Amino acid sequence: MAGFLTALAVSPTFATDQALLDALVRKGVLTDKEAQQIEAEVSKEPATPAPDLGSKIKLGDWVKELKIYGDIRLRGQYDVEQPQIPSAPRQTDYPNEFQRWRWRFRLRLNADVQLAGGWFAGFGLQTNNASDSANQTFTQGFDNYNIYINKAFIGYSPVDGITAIAGKQANPFYTTDLFWDPDIFPQGLVERIDFHKLFNLSFGEPDYSKEGKAPVAPPPEGPRNALELSLIAGQFIFYDNNEFNEVTAATGNIKNDAYEFETQLLTRLKLGNGFSVTLAPAVFITNDAEVGSAGNPAIALNNTLAFNGTQRDELILLAPGDISFKIGKLPVKLYWDFAYNTNGNDRWNSVYGPLFSAVTYNAARTAVTGFPAANRWSPSFSDNLAWLIGIQFGQNKKQGDWSIFGNFRQIGLTSIDPNINDSDFALSNLNMQGFKFGLAYNLTDYAVFAVTGYITWNLTENLYGGAANTPSNLRAGIAQDTTADTVQVDLNVQF
Repeated sequence: MAGFLTALAVSPTFATDQALLDALVRKGVLTDKEAQQIEAEVSKEPATPAPDLGSKIKLGDWVKELKIYGDIRLRGQYDVEQPQIPSAPRQTDYPNEFQRWRWRFRLRLNADVQLAGGWFAGFGLQTNNASDSANQTFTQGFDNYNIYINKAFIGYSPVDGITAIAGKQANPFYTTDLFWDPDIFPQGLVERIDFHKLFNLSFGEPDYSKEGKAPVAPPPEGPRNALELSLIAGQFIFYDNNEFNEVTAATGNIKNDAYEFETQLLTRLKLGNGFSVTLAPAVFITNDAEVGSAGNPAIALNNTLAFNGTQRDELILLAPGDISFKIGKLPVKLYWDFAYNTNGNDRWNSVYGPLFSAVTYNAARTAVTGFPAANRWSPSFSDNLAWLIGIQFGQNKKQGDWSIFGNFRQIGLTSIDPNINDSDFALSNLNMQGFKFGLAYNLTDYAVFAVTGYITWNLTENLYGGAANTPSNLRAGIAQDTTADTVQVDLNVQF
């Protein structure tokens, strides 16, 4: 009995639980006197103070909030490709399929800081230095892996609804993965005006009575009907050329730095409970500059599939959007995206071409030697257009949540920029079409298991030459494959 009393006495949780003591008295384990003695002893115990983190972590008085978060993802990925480069007649050893299996992981750590006076800042760290992928393949024995900076920015918001950000930052635009790879963090300036925060654009909600008096008993708060309207503009530095380079007809414009500009009008109409329509037209444009292997100095970009050349002839109209609603309690989203390069024909001829639909071989028929002018291929409307349409059921927010999705897309050769497009669909190749589909399940509030698949094939068949599938030592062809299929199995844990 003495040991039992001692165990209860040294445990503040049990000693202060009056209900537990009463139950023990009723069952005859303790007498009333013993229970009173335990309470008296515990009352003499000094309370254990909560840890004062403020005394251990020192921040400036101007720091209002610091948020640290991140995630770790483990992935198994299988790829299979069939190249579009034609095999020579009677060639028996030509590889017509490439298969690859990789075990990979991704680590990301982020910090967001809210400062006094409307200022804020942040940074992010990740595995892999590729702009369009933070995945690190397990390789090189048991070597360790590097960490890279993927975000470093400073922002200012003088009033709620007006924001400016400078530095390397998260993509500020509403978009799908048709045009922008979701792993890319552009660098430069971003300005955003949220008109719905500056002006009240809500409607159909409880208001004052006709007599100008507030209702005596206002009805319960119902679904918010509102129009959200935002103007977002970004000016990004893509590649820094040497301003002292000499420009010639052969070199192209290797003197100007390469910039990218995008402006978007984001409109979202919310009606009732869970119903919304989003439209986000935008225009994307680049200046005339050589980049990567065509720039000076000539380097290979670290993208998953890097086409390095000129940014000339890219004036692209974008139109992503979605309709979200609920079937019962199940969230459903219909989504789409369109991209059309108004300068696509010029880009085909001056940047990617010449391209051919057939080629000739040497006498032994083992190598390509000729590109007949009669077989030169000309661009069409579909080459300048990229589009996507898809549907998603469910969402992933808490334990037990699930979602499934599927979409189909076509990507013309000159429709989008090959250095910022999705690195997973068709393994970043252009001139492709096909399906993306997947499912995800929340094992816990913070752990999600997901499977994603891609089935793709070429849009215009038998393209050969130019930048399509004749890579240099510093760049990859941008339309190398006849087919490209991928399966990804992921386990992602957030913290």
